[in-house]
Amino acid sequence: MNHATHLSIAWAVALAVITLVEWNNLSRDPIGQEIFLPFISREISVNVMAAGASEPLEFSTKSAGDGGAAGGLQYEVEFFFNGPLFLAYFFGPVLFIQGAGLLAARINRG
Repeated sequence: MNHATHLSIAWAVALAVITLVEWNNLSRDPIGQEIFLPFISREISVNVMAAGASEPLEFSTKSAGDGGAAGGLQYEVEFFFNGPLFLAYFFGPVLFIQGAGLLAARINRG
């Protein structure tokens, strides 16, 4: 195995770990966490819960942890994983690293 293969394996492991860490962070705080990876997207919909006649609607949310239910709002969060974009981010650098390795080997040979 050459250096390009080692770098490709390191890139694959790093991308997998970064993706798993990002997904785990999003599962802990789905609304407040910023998404850094371009192949993970989030869709948030906010619904107003019906209040009784004696209690008015209050639109100030307390925290993301209670779903906003205390403030009369209900959050629905959906996450989407774009598989083809993930594969492009995975194989793009691997192909570049392997091509650079082949080019370096060819230059060194002669």
